[in-house]
Amino acid sequence: MLAIVLGMVIVICGVLFLRMHAFLALFFGALAVAAATSSLSVSQSVLHRSTAGIAEIDGAQIVLADVEEGLAKEPGAYYIAIDAPAVKAHQELRLVWVERFVEEDGITKANVAQELPGEINVANARFVSQDTFREAQQLAGNSSINRVVNALGSTFGKIGILIAMASIIGQCLLASGAAERIVHGIRHALGERWTALAFVISSFVLAIPVFFDTVFFLMLPLAQAMAQRTGRDYLKYVLAIVVGGTLAHSLVPPTPGPLFVATELNVSIGAMILGGIGVGIWGVVAGYLYMLWANRMWQIPLRIEAKEAISEEPSAERDLPSFGFSVLPIVIPIVLLGLKTVSQTALPATTNEVWNSAITFLGDKNIALSIGALLALATLFCKPAMTWVGLGKSVQKALSEGGVVVLITCAGGAFGEMIRQTNIGAAIAESLPSSVGGTGLLITAFMITVIIRVIQGSATVAMITAIGIVVPVAMQIGLPFHPVYLALAIGCGSKPLPWMNDSGFWVISRMSGFTEKETLKTFSVLLTIMGLVSFLATLVFAILLPMA
Repeated sequence: MLAIVLGMVIVICGVLFLRMHAFLALFFGALAVAAATSSLSVSQSVLHRSTAGIAEIDGAQIVLADVEEGLAKEPGAYYIAIDAPAVKAHQELRLVWVERFVEEDGITKANVAQELPGEINVANARFVSQDTFREAQQLAGNSSINRVVNALGSTFGKIGILIAMASIIGQCLLASGAAERIVHGIRHALGERWTALAFVISSFVLAIPVFFDTVFFLMLPLAQAMAQRTGRDYLKYVLAIVVGGTLAHSLVPPTPGPLFVATELNVSIGAMILGGIGVGIWGVVAGYLYMLWANRMWQIPLRIEAKEAISEEPSAERDLPSFGFSVLPIVIPIVLLGLKTVSQTALPATTNEVWNSAITFLGDKNIALSIGALLALATLFCKPAMTWVGLGKSVQKALSEGGVVVLITCAGGAFGEMIRQTNIGAAIAESLPSSVGGTGLLITAFMITVIIRVIQGSATVAMITAIGIVVPVAMQIGLPFHPVYLALAIGCGSKPLPWMNDSGFWVISRMSGFTEKETLKTFSVLLTIMGLVSFLATLVFAILLPMA
């Protein structure tokens, strides 16, 4: 526990007080946790999630109890170990060969190749595969820096390509004018009366591949132009952008926070997208209603000169790509990911091997985002007067910006892995009451994320830090529902109570011309309401539609 506290102090103080880059703060935090963790705890962190207890030994059959999810249940070499996590001496291990596992009335039994003596003390015995035991011993023998570096590399392998492709999609949509076309298309479809709703939908769609700050910069000039033309409702237009974009930033991949959380919980990107949209829409509705109420309560004037960054002139729109072409880089990856998720979870197994192979390949998260990046490049390449040199510069800019995000996210992955290696999951799971399983764990995950968010400000860092604490507990307790709900609870927890230590707070305040007090009573309250309502929706869906 002291190792985790030390790491969190380094991360929070580094970001909040020393103004340290998030990558450095997370990296040094991970290194400190790794150095302060004993080799025994590292070994336990592997074995506790990959072993089973032994209820009884009956000749050549071992009756297992408390079977952890990490136990492979495949034929092969296994150890019967007394207090397996603490075992170091070879003579305390008994090697057996399991021929097959049998499930009878919910009880798992292992049939072994030889008769076992009855004097084995099964009260303290654990059952673990030989490969897992060796992996635990090898990991425990690695140096602190090697464990951190390996965790960095592992995280990059999971999400590095995804973030790079998402950065290319976002940059190309902006540079080609496709983002502008999406805004214009949705606004024209709904009409000027529903301009605020058009802003909500546009910012939600754009925030899926584009970071929220960029979406806000993109759409704010249009909000200012509308307020200047009508002479009212400036607050409504600004909050409409926030309502649409902020929840997508924390709930819908491929933005880094939800992407990382989904990856750590082994939730498919398609399931996370569908789940994020499913619970996020309730937060959007609540935010929209608060936006209308706030706009009636406070009339905040447009204090800065409106900028025509997104022109409303028809002549300017003629130079933009078509609406259908503009949304393809966003829609196609979502469709491919969704098809794979639905195919694997909801549809019966098909005998068509060609279809299975095609869906498996095209629905892979890296392939789907790569296809989206190619389509985004096509929108930019079709822009008038675009050259190969200009295309290359746009890609270079996207990868430069995305590279920083990759570094931060990978450092966060290393930090979370070092927290898991302290074996905190088993310690917390044993100390928590049994009621914490299920919805109690969702509430715990939500509250942990909220606390970290309030302390250090960054929603993404809060999600990355919280997942390192929550995942080991979830693995020990077990989940009676799909892990996507745990991922969504963490995403919702990254929204409430933004204040002066949040960079987004200052972006909204300074760019919009709001005072600090106005930003607190509008933006901060809005995000808190949206986070709470989305979390309540997550709880309801987890209870009514567990999908366990």
